[in-house]
Amino acid sequence: MIALLIVVSTLLLLLNVKLIMSRKLMIEQESDRLEAAMAEFITAVEQENDALYDKLMDRLEQTEAKMAQLEKMEDPAQERKSAVRSADEPPVETSRRHKVRELVKQGFSAAHIAKLLELPIGEAEVAVQLEKKRQIR
Repeated sequence: MIALLIVVSTLLLLLNVKLIMSRKLMIEQESDRLEAAMAEFITAVEQENDALYDKLMDRLEQTEAKMAQLEKMEDPAQERKSAVRSADEPPVETSRRHKVRELVKQGFSAAHIAKLLELPIGEAEVAVQLEKKRQIR
């Protein structure tokens, strides 16, 4: 009788161990599946982010070009100055983006750049983030 109880207990214990092992395997498989799905999601988000970044940079360049045209229309003396400039003298880039780029390289914070360039803080933060993203590429 005791031998039968020992055999039954051993069988139950072995079944329990097998059940635990199969659950562990299922959890590992589910974990791997979730990890793969997260990797795909992150890749898709990064691609979308890159596409949006490129669109934003294009839009920013277009806006800067329009602003430069408007500034030239407002200041006809500016055209005369550029015509007088010698051919061997390199043009001086005075765009806001160049200024932000230089200040970011020098380690200035977005708040400090906003103050220096008289920009709204949100615009300066976006410009700094875009510049840092550009530098990473």
